[in-house]
Amino acid sequence: MIIGGFAMLIILALGMKSTHDNQTGLIEAFEAVKTEASTGAAAQTNAAGTFAEAAGLPDGVEGVLTIPAIELQSPVLQGATPGNLNQALGAIEGLDRAGEMDGSYAIAGHQSHIFGQFFNRLNELQIGEHFEYETLDENFSFEVFDIQIVKPEEVEVLNAQKGMALLSLITCYPENSSEFRLIVQAKRIN
Repeated sequence: MIIGGFAMLIILALGMKSTHDNQTGLIEAFEAVKTEASTGAAAQTNAAGTFAEAAGLPDGVEGVLTIPAIELQSPVLQGATPGNLNQALGAIEGLDRAGEMDGSYAIAGHQSHIFGQFFNRLNELQIGEHFEYETLDENFSFEVFDIQIVKPEEVEVLNAQKGMALLSLITCYPENSSEFRLIVQAKRIN
């Protein structure tokens, strides 16, 4: 049993290191492309309007989400697919661009993921807290104004709201269950 326990700890440690290294690599690649874009060397936005694809960023990284209150910095991949959510956060497709006035943008992430932090501590955010979302062309500041727990089919919570640039952070709720969704909504403040 002792050997089995040590083996489990080693597997967990290696898995967490692998996830951390993968996320760090994605963030570094994002920063490198952003530096190129600022010097004018990166490609312009393509017809679909996806900055990551236009700039040749690996794995469809759309941006980097930083939430100091829960010690989170994670790349946001294009699409909230199971594969993407196993390695980082994912932007829900079919919504507006991040930071767009009168628009809605949403980021999904796992909670209690074995090999990564992701949205494990999303439930700790409070109304009034601030966080940053950085894309290739802009850095946005957001302020949390609403926190809800809804059924998975209640997608109208993601509808755009007049007069604000809405960003919703979404994870399953409660921990280790997919019965409900925790939705943390924030408005752009810059």
